[in-house]
Amino acid sequence: MKLENWKIVPVLSVLAVATIVTPYARAGCGLYTPVQKDANNQPQIALPELETAAPAIDDEDAGKSEPSIVGTWKERLISEGSKGVPDGAEVDASYAQWHSDGTELQVSGMRAPLTGDVCVGVYVKTGARTYELNHFGVSYDPTGQTLVGPARIREWVTIAANGNATSGRFTIDQYDEDGIVLAHLQGKFVGTRVTMETGFQKVE
Repeated sequence: MKLENWKIVPVLSVLAVATIVTPYARAGCGLYTPVQKDANNQPQIALPELETAAPAIDDEDAGKSEPSIVGTWKERLISEGSKGVPDGAEVDASYAQWHSDGTELQVSGMRAPLTGDVCVGVYVKTGARTYELNHFGVSYDPTGQTLVGPARIREWVTIAANGNATSGRFTIDQYDEDGIVLAHLQGKFVGTRVTMETGFQKVE
């Protein structure tokens, strides 16, 4: 399948469909431009045993209250160590909801709806104020007519003690329908909670 090239702008000049002369992959709920996957650059994280999203606090933290990840968040994914994408480039900016039943929903601000801009996921609590997300989107080519395949986004997230910010890291793998990895991105994850006091926010 021939995929159209997309470009990504360094984070300070805001991501756009066509920008500077050097082409980079564009993310969101998936990727279009194939990037060579570096097997030595994959995160070596052991998957926790699946459980509900209910708090599972260590004995030493028992009785202490901690903030919940449940709510609506403004989130950004920033490239770091991705082959073919400069460090600091914003590869997605989205609004997401984390639900009390361990499910998650995200709407990407950097994907046109016809290409697949809504992703869904599940998460588990892995420790005090820490969570792991396993998240999928369905990607189409830029015309919205040809299915590319599933995109898997994983996030390892820590919520701040005040409950209003998150940080961590992410990986994105875009597959074709045969399970071949077409592109891989990784980097850092940051988020801010959306509250009744939240006003205007730029999408990107």
